[in-house]
Amino acid sequence: MRFLGPHACEEALERGEIQTLRIAPNAWERCAKLRLAARERGVVIHREPMDGLDRRAEGQRHQGVLGEGEAITLATLAELLPVLRAKGAGALVLALDGVTDPHNFGAILRSAAGAGVDAVVFPERRSAQVNETVVRASAGTVGRVPLVRVVNLGRALDELKEAGAWVYGLAAGESSRDYLDETFDRATVLVLGSEGEGLHQKIQAHCDGLLAIPMPGGIESLNVSSAAAVMLFRVVAQRRTVQA
Repeated sequence: MRFLGPHACEEALERGEIQTLRIAPNAWERCAKLRLAARERGVVIHREPMDGLDRRAEGQRHQGVLGEGEAITLATLAELLPVLRAKGAGALVLALDGVTDPHNFGAILRSAAGAGVDAVVFPERRSAQVNETVVRASAGTVGRVPLVRVVNLGRALDELKEAGAWVYGLAAGESSRDYLDETFDRATVLVLGSEGEGLHQKIQAHCDGLLAIPMPGGIESLNVSSAAAVMLFRVVAQRRTVQA
C-alpha cells in the first residue's frame, strides 16, 4: 500500500502501517516533524528526487511525500456485531451499496471518521476498494474507522438487524420519510446507494425504513459523499439534542 501526501503518511504512521518514507528535497524541511516521528518508529527514510516519487505514485498527487507499507487491515462482520450489541442505542454504522468512485468513497470515509461511526460496511463486488486514491481522498483518515468488506450486503444488513440495529436506506420516493423527522434513538445503520443508480431495490427490501433528504432548491439529489455527510451529522446532532 502506498500513502500519498503528508496527511495520509501522518495518519498511517500513527497506525504503524508505514515501513518506508520517501520525501522529495523541496519537502524535506517542512516535513521535519514527520521525519522525526518516523525515525522514532524505526521507519526507513529516503530523500528521493521528485521525478522518482512521480514514478512511484503513477501520476497521482503526492506533494513530495510518499509512504510505503502494509495494506490497511479490514475488520469482519463477526467482529462488528458484538460492538454493536455492546453500544446499544448509541451504535452507528454506515453501509455502502455500490459506491464505485474512489474519490467519493474516500470522502465518505472522512465524514464517517468525523462522525465517529462504529464501522463502514461495503461489498466485495460493485464497490470501490481501499486503495491509494481512497486513502488520499479521505485525507488519511481511512484507518480511523473499522472497514468491513462483505460478500453479500443484504445478508450483512439482516445480521445487523438481528444484533439490534434499525436499518435506514436513503432513497427518494413516496414511501420515504423526511430524514429530519427521524429521532435515531436506537442502534442505527444508514445505507447509501451508488452515484448513478441509487439504492438497489434488493437492498431496499432489507431496510426497516427509507429516508429522503428534501431538495427545496429543485435539484434531483446530492452527491453520495455529500448525502453521507448530511445523514451522519444529522444522527450526531439529533442524539446530542436528546442527551442534552
